Amino acid sequence: MKRLKSLSRNALVAVAGGGLLALLLLPIVVFAIDELRANGEVARNVTAAGVDLGGLGSDDALEALQAYETELGSTPVDFRVADSVFEVFPSDLGLDIDEESILDAAMEQRRESGFLSRFGDWFGSFGDQIDLAVPVTFDSDRLDDLFAGWEQEAINNPAYEGGLIISEGRVLPDYPRAGEGIDRPAAQAAALAAIQTLDHRPTTLITRNLEPLITQGDIDDAVERATRIIDSPIVLQANDPEFEVEISPEVLARALVTEVHAIESARIDLSFSQTPISRVLQPLRETIEQPPRNAEFLIDEEDNVTVAPSRPQTLLDIDAVVDRVFDVADRGGSTGTFPFAFGVDAEFTTEMAEAMGEITRVSSYTTEHPAGEPRVINIQTMAKAVDGAIVMPGEEFDLNGHVGERTEAKGYVPAPMILRGEVVDSVGGGVSQFATTIYNTMFFGCYQDITHKPHSFWFSRYPEGREATVSWGGPELVFKNDTESILIIKTAFTSRSITVKMFGNTGGRECTAGIGDRYRYVDPPVEYEADETLPPGTEVEESAGTRGWTIDVFRFVIYQDGTDETQAWSHRYVPRPKKIRAHPCDLEGAANPCLIKVPDVTGLKAGKAKSTIATWTFVAATETVTVEDEALDGKVVSQTPAAGKPHARGATVTIQIGEFVDDGGGGGGGNQGDQGDQFGLQ
Repeated sequence: MKRLKSLSRNALVAVAGGGLLALLLLPIVVFAIDELRANGEVARNVTAAGVDLGGLGSDDALEALQAYETELGSTPVDFRVADSVFEVFPSDLGLDIDEESILDAAMEQRRESGFLSRFGDWFGSFGDQIDLAVPVTFDSDRLDDLFAGWEQEAINNPAYEGGLIISEGRVLPDYPRAGEGIDRPAAQAAALAAIQTLDHRPTTLITRNLEPLITQGDIDDAVERATRIIDSPIVLQANDPEFEVEISPEVLARALVTEVHAIESARIDLSFSQTPISRVLQPLRETIEQPPRNAEFLIDEEDNVTVAPSRPQTLLDIDAVVDRVFDVADRGGSTGTFPFAFGVDAEFTTEMAEAMGEITRVSSYTTEHPAGEPRVINIQTMAKAVDGAIVMPGEEFDLNGHVGERTEAKGYVPAPMILRGEVVDSVGGGVSQFATTIYNTMFFGCYQDITHKPHSFWFSRYPEGREATVSWGGPELVFKNDTESILIIKTAFTSRSITVKMFGNTGGRECTAGIGDRYRYVDPPVEYEADETLPPGTEVEESAGTRGWTIDVFRFVIYQDGTDETQAWSHRYVPRPKKIRAHPCDLEGAANPCLIKVPDVTGLKAGKAKSTIATWTFVAATETVTVEDEALDGKVVSQTPAAGKPHARGATVTIQIGEFVDDGGGGGGGNQGDQGDQFGLQ
């Protein structure tokens, strides 16, 4: 029984001790929970100029401070000068508070580094209030200008600091005088105290007898300076874009502004207003404001390359122009540089151009042609379209894509071209010579060949295997600028040649060409062409044709580090067919029976006529007819069937042969006539 009592007493002591410990730890637990919950918030009971920031996150606290600034600036302050009261909104004085700095200071409150310090700050936050000061700034010059106006309005005998009078282009002095005025230092301090609280009670500004801070000598100096400023015209010049603008003395006089600052360091400021000068500038706005211009590589006749710098978009900045005019006039000058404001930059800047490295001519190639052919017009028209083309690093140049479809509207004319293996006339024909020229320039410039196609037939005017043809819709000629520098393509031509040059920086690599032997010869096929003018069984060779073959072309690339590479292309030239003309009836697939036109043998001697009829596979039958004209004796005077009528082989052609018979009638009659004449004379 005693043992049970002893156990109960120990349990009670343990429970009591545990409860006391929990009671002691409870504030710490609450502190930890509160600190975790309030992470990123202003501590409890922290204010700034009475604005409660406690418990607010940074965004909400900043918004509260901004709202306070707005309220502070929109709450008017009354100032009393003599018997007059003037109302001012602090925002009109440029009132400003630094919300960010105040927020930073608020977030730092009750944020000690040690646990005990933080716990103590937290514990004290339930009763202690922290109110942060909110410094206010404003533009004292604006307030000083107000003071000057209030003095003139409210004071019977105000002090006057003097000034300048501009009349008919002349500058005249307006000297200062003593009188009553606002005590400026005291008034500035009173105004600061008044505008940095929402409790805006009327503030009386102290006045006293004042001596001008500006002296008569200051006025005289200002008159002399102002006279010099407006005495002669000012010309501002620009080179890019090129123009100049003149501001006349009359405009300068209208623009001149004088400001007297009666403060500790009293001074008379001179400047120009915008409006008069702006009226002179407005007609030039389209000249002044120009779009951005890219940097450009200029290539002279000797293939030297220089960079014409880029220029950003130019804009009219009237403030800058007014300041420049004043600066030039104030130093006694007559000319100055026109100041631009700049907008968007060029897409290709001078810095980008210079980053391309040294740009030189990397390759050039020329092909020749006879003068005066229609195809020359097409070659030159395409050269003009390509001249100056730019291929940026990593970009491809597509000849068809760059030039577009060849049309008469673009200046192209009909000329021979190869279409499906046949030479036909087409608008833009012959431009494959330009394609071959630019291809070889690319080849020796070491640029990457993407796609090209040599001609189906070989033309001796082109390098074997190393040539290219193009046509709208294909074949294509595409190559890639696989360097880190720009590629510029220039073209030139004469009446007998076309030249393409490429300028860039290939990193020192060089290319040469090689060619293998012809192989895989193919004999020319025979093509027959129908010709009704040829007798059946007769063949005429129109062209002997040429064999086809395969050729390998090599490009040997040597890199700047001494390594090399061999690139190879194979091309098969198709044979040109042997062409033979023959009568249609001799060709495969002729009709059976095949009709042949009867030849015209009239006027021929009988023998010749018979052989001609036989040559055309007909049988000749003859008839004799009497003719009165001795010239027709022995010649065919008619034929049946008529010439040109189609008949089958072996048909009979009857020819009538003329026979001249001299019956003496013509000579006897003549003699008889002579005799009759004789009888008549007797």
